Amino acid sequence: MAKKFAWSFSALSSYELCAKKHWHVNIAKDVKEPPNDAGDYGQAAHKHFEHRMMKDKPLPLDLRHHETTLSKISQRPGDKYGEQKLALNDKFELTGFFDKDVWVRVIIDFMVVEGNKALIIDWKFGKQKKGDDQLDLMAAVIFASMPEIEYIASAYYWAKEKEFKSVTYDRHDIAEIWNNFIPRADALEHAIKNSEFPATPGFLCKNWCWVKSCPHCGNA
Repeated sequence: MAKKFAWSFSALSSYELCAKKHWHVNIAKDVKEPPNDAGDYGQAAHKHFEHRMMKDKPLPLDLRHHETTLSKISQRPGDKYGEQKLALNDKFELTGFFDKDVWVRVIIDFMVVEGNKALIIDWKFGKQKKGDDQLDLMAAVIFASMPEIEYIASAYYWAKEKEFKSVTYDRHDIAEIWNNFIPRADALEHAIKNSEFPATPGFLCKNWCWVKSCPHCGNA
């Protein structure tokens, strides 16, 4: 039996940035990208933030300047969750993160739930990007997973600038969010089923792509 199609925001973003690179790096896995210092730093910083928020462990010295912000968030009333893994099947029902019927997965960096309201925060340690799509998807999955939630306040926390980018949602937003994502997920599923992964030339090709079989690759 063929493996059931499942997606995440990162997989969808990778495919939309360049389908050919996504195929080689994430599906065929015949291209391995070199270590990335920024990526390693971000993963480590995420873990330190999780330990601070969920276990009250002190931040390392190089992250101490975020303590005031994190302290205020941690003092909010409600049940707190860190690195919460949620998954839905294609009927928009909650399922296990690695169950056979998984359709979409999200990981919530930090969440506070109080009554019918939830606060979700996504820690960001890289360069700021436009768009709220990742927050949109998290909100839609939370609404599906937690029927008691009526309102969601969400935010990216851009650590370098110590800035929040906030968005709020209620259940009236669910249909609009899925109407944005479903056609895009369908396109990725179609590409996988039909092995259609054309190259998408862009500014990353010259210095940041290692798919040497691609004519646009600057590292060939």
